[in-house]
Parts: sequence; C-alpha cells; structure tokens
Amino acid sequence: MKRVRILFVAIFGLVSFLMWEGTGVSEEGMGGEFALIVGSQVGPFKTDAGWYLAGEIGIPLLEIGPGRLLGLVNIGLAKNDDDFTFEPTVNALVPGALPTQVNVDLTTVTIVLGLKYKLLASPIIQPFVVAGPGIDIFLNDSDPGDVVGGIAPQPDPLRERGFPSGQGNAELGLHMGGGVDINLTEKVFVGAEGRFNWVDRDNGAFATFGGRVGFRF
Repeated sequence: MKRVRILFVAIFGLVSFLMWEGTGVSEEGMGGEFALIVGSQVGPFKTDAGWYLAGEIGIPLLEIGPGRLLGLVNIGLAKNDDDFTFEPTVNALVPGALPTQVNVDLTTVTIVLGLKYKLLASPIIQPFVVAGPGIDIFLNDSDPGDVVGGIAPQPDPLRERGFPSGQGNAELGLHMGGGVDINLTEKVFVGAEGRFNWVDRDNGAFATFGGRVGFRF
C-alpha cells in the first residue's frame, strides 16, 4: 500500500509539472484548473463502499458556445473492502495450510485522460460533464494472513465476483460523469461530482462520488 501511495504521488506530481509548464494564460486571464476530490467509491467486484481521493488538472482547449472545453488528467486512489468467508484453494491439496479468509481489501488506482465541458453562462454556478478513456489498476489481498486475494488457482467466491487473479491487474476503462463548481472567488471554487467507470470485466464497473475544492491558475 505504501508503494501505491508513492506511485500515486509521483505520477500526479510529474503530470502536474509537465502540464503547468505547458500552460499559457488566456487573454481572459484564465489558464488551467486544479481540483482535489474527496469522497466514496462504490464497487467494483461487489465490494462495499470505500474512500476515494483524486486530483485533476484541466487545461483549456476551445471556447464552444456558452462554455469551455478542457483537456483533463485525473488520477484517483480508492480503497474498498468486504467481509465474506472462503477457503484458500491450496487448502484442497494441503488441508489447513492457510487460514480461512474473512476479509478482502481492494485498492484501485485510476488514471483518466479525457475531456471536460464546463458551462460558463453563470459567473458563479458552473455545471460540467466529463468523459474519456483511462487505465484502472486493481490490487487485492485478503486477511487474515495477508494472503493475496487472487491466489491461483482462484477460490470460487473471488472468481464469481470477477476479482483479478494474482496480486491484481491493469484494465482499460471508459469514464463519464458530471458535476457542478461554485465559484467562491475569481480563482477559488468548491463543488461536487459523480462518475461512472466502466471496465470490461464481470462486475468491474464502479461509481465514484465526491466533493471538490480547487483553484484556477
């Protein structure tokens, strides 16, 4: 888990630096946007709701109608767990070799490269929609004993839920959602958002919800 956090910070820091260096300020004095999202993730693989944290950077591309189209980079980290009992498959060969598992932890790292369209008709309340492809990295383990949740051959309860085998897997996904930002000042805003995340695995789809706080640069 510590390595996942380090990876999360390193990737987001690098992307932030590169995009900051490449961003110019428009004639209206508005360059990009940065937002921190804190909330909850529901699923995937029928797991209980868990915490969700993400950071995103939006870079203005075009003025379209009453709004603005932005390029979006969103990097999220979530942790879900679930309690259910299963017997590790290796116990069929060596009974009692491993303890019965009662808890599965799932860590999700999501990297989305997409587009955001924000409606600017109001200077205060600005709704938006987002969509784009992404990479979803699933890492799972189980307790007691810190046994990998996807141990091969995989126990039936995990296989039926669609859990990745082994320590985890990386999957391509599609991500779409929307929300609203409320401007507190010319540069600072708060808001809320929801997003549906589709992954081509059984029970792989999941949803994220959260509050937002950010600034423009």
